[in-house]
Amino acid sequence: MKETAPSAATPAKTGSAKEPLYRQVVAALRSEILQGLHPVGQNLPTEGELAERFQLSRHTIREALRELRLNGVVASRRGSGTVVLSSTTAQSYLHETGSLDDLLQYAASRLEIRHTRIADVAAALVPCLNGASPAQWLRLEGVRFEEGNAQPFCWTQVYLHPDHAGVARLIGKRSTPVYELIEETYGVRIGEAEQTIRMCEATDEVAALLGLAKKATVVELLRVYRLTDGKVVEISRNLYASTHFSLTFKLRRAEVGR
Repeated sequence: MKETAPSAATPAKTGSAKEPLYRQVVAALRSEILQGLHPVGQNLPTEGELAERFQLSRHTIREALRELRLNGVVASRRGSGTVVLSSTTAQSYLHETGSLDDLLQYAASRLEIRHTRIADVAAALVPCLNGASPAQWLRLEGVRFEEGNAQPFCWTQVYLHPDHAGVARLIGKRSTPVYELIEETYGVRIGEAEQTIRMCEATDEVAALLGLAKKATVVELLRVYRLTDGKVVEISRNLYASTHFSLTFKLRRAEVGR
C-alpha cells in the first residue's frame, strides 16, 4: 500500500507534510494526550484502530508508538495494549543530525565487498525491524579503505530488505551511499536514519582484518534506515579501530511537550 500524508479529513493530525508519516502520528497523539483525550492510565486505541483512523500501515503506527515509548509517554504491556504513562515528555538532551547527508562524513571511503549471501538478520538486530520478518535478507560483508592506504580501517556488514536487495550489484562499484542507491533504484524515500554508537570487543576475524590484537576494543556504529512509512530497508554495522574514530557534536535542550 502506497501511503500519503492524510487529508484534512483525518482526525487531529498535526505536523508538517514533509515530516516522516510516523512522526506526524506521534505529533497528533501527543497533542491529544496533552489535551486529555487519552488520560494517563488509560489505553490508546489499538494498532489496527490507529491504522484505520490515520489510513496508514501498521508499520507506520508501530514506529509512532515506539517513539512515544522511548519518550516515556506510553508503555506497551502484554495483554493490556498501549497505556498512557505521562502527558509530558521527560526533560532530556538531544543530538539530531541535520540531514542524511551529514552522515556522509563517516562514509567517505572505498568499500570492498568480500562476502554476499542470503541470511536471516542476526538475533541481536531483530528488535530494529519493528515486527518485520528477519528471514531472507541479503547480507553483505566487506572492509573500508582510506585513499592510498592498503590497510582496512573499518569492517562493514549490511543487511538489505528482500524488496530492495537489487542494489547489491551497485555497492562498491559506485561511491553513492547505499541508502541513495535504494532511493534511486526503487523510487522510494528514506525518511530517517537512526544511529547508535557503542564500544564492543572485536571478533578474531575482524581483529585480523583491521590489523588489531585479539579481543581489541572497537567502536561500533549501527545505523537503521527507514522509509517515510517506517519500513526498515537497510541495517548497517561498521566496526572501527578506536584509534580511527572520533565524534564531536553539540547538544541542545529538548522542549517539553515537543
